[in-house]
Amino acid sequence: MWFKIVLSLFLVVAVFFAINKVSYFNKKQNEIIKVHISLINKCELYDKAFMVKALPSGKISSFEDSKAFMFLKRSSKIMLIASKEFPGFHYSSVPVKVNYKTELIADCSNSDRLDNIFDSLNEQFKNN
Repeated sequence: MWFKIVLSLFLVVAVFFAINKVSYFNKKQNEIIKVHISLINKCELYDKAFMVKALPSGKISSFEDSKAFMFLKRSSKIMLIASKEFPGFHYSSVPVKVNYKTELIADCSNSDRLDNIFDSLNEQFKNN
């Protein structure tokens, strides 16, 4: 009899603790932080050619002296995009989770990942 009461009490405490932990995690993810974004430009283009875009909010910011600042939820992601000032230029990077200090790298060279994709496609569709 006492065993069932102690077990029930333990389960109630465990459920309460789990709910509290999940609530704290959700609150932390929705916290607004100031994100300092640094651009590392490995392209032969001006820094003005790039902008940073936040996901899922869609906020956009320009770089000034390779720096940008945005107020975003901790759960947001950011990515590099082409600046609206250069309509003929297209660029987008892989989204990155934000932190207080985040670096974004603009690399316009042919990446190893892209080479591997093309090699895989050539291998898949080559004539036998």
